[in-house]
Amino acid sequence: CSNRKFGMTQTQKYRLRKRLQGVDNVVDTLVQSGVQFRALEWARRIPKEHELTPLQKYWIKSKRYRNGLKPVSWVPNWTKVRHPRTWEPTLKHEPRPRIVDPPPEDL
Repeated sequence: CSNRKFGMTQTQKYRLRKRLQGVDNVVDTLVQSGVQFRALEWARRIPKEHELTPLQKYWIKSKRYRNGLKPVSWVPNWTKVRHPRTWEPTLKHEPRPRIVDPPPEDL
């Protein structure tokens, strides 16, 4: 039997917000320095901490828990591992359409 609370405490939420803001500051600093690489382009497109909803900040999708969500604090080593930030798909996130050759014309 686990004694874990289903929600997060105010201190846990505060520290998580500070970690997200720290990541945002690092990404902004790298973008301003002019460095270019693929991971930085991906990190630049994800929403900032202040753009995320509380649901996106404090909850993770999981098929085994209530309503398909569990608190981020229930993830093992949750302060050390990377958590996905969700965002609305754009054209850059859509898969590229396949180019199919037209069938040959019969003579």
